[in-house]
Amino acid sequence: MITITPDQSRQARRELGLSQADVAAETGFKRPYISDYENGIPQRFTATQLRKLRTFYEAKLAEAREAGEEVELTFGDDSLAAEAVSPQPAIEAVKAKRFHFPVDDAVTDETLASVLATIRANDRKVADLLTMVAEREEGFFSDGDYTEEVRQAFRDAFSLLSCNYLMVRVLGGWPEIGLSAATENILGDTVLAAIIGSARDTFEAAGLVGATKEKEAVEVEGEAVA
Repeated sequence: MITITPDQSRQARRELGLSQADVAAETGFKRPYISDYENGIPQRFTATQLRKLRTFYEAKLAEAREAGEEVELTFGDDSLAAEAVSPQPAIEAVKAKRFHFPVDDAVTDETLASVLATIRANDRKVADLLTMVAEREEGFFSDGDYTEEVRQAFRDAFSLLSCNYLMVRVLGGWPEIGLSAATENILGDTVLAAIIGSARDTFEAAGLVGATKEKEAVEVEGEAVA
């Protein structure tokens, strides 16, 4: 595997007299990403991008030597590079198996179908959010925080994932917190009530929560006008 470690990238720039901005301009990578990589955030680059980065430095090294400069650079070893590039939690590969979750007898076929359809719709939204590029705002002296768009994506993704989880738990019942298909209203000032309240439209679409009185009143008034 052809790759380059963060230290090797930093050393190559220094030996070749290149700034991060210079590398960014010639490779097409964003300067904050190069900075992140050299400062210990290796997930900024894929293996393919790292090969491109190494190839770039090798080309620059060849140019320097042709110009008579004595520049010594070493790229590898691969084991160190692989360790630097892959700090993310590993997902264990398992054989495909069927997973069944319990469904309370009180849940009708119509409700079950509605819940599954809502979960699939949420999944599509979550997929779009999770595959966004996690852009950062460039600070004056260093890289800034994630952009507001990315921070909102975090919030939306966690909200949708929470909804999906709670909908599955409603189908089977969660007696420890009094959640079941027979629960008509989640009352009180609990976090659960706040979550369901903030995503009430989703739970209504799934058929797990009845329409609010205000909404019912609007619908009735609309029918009267019609």
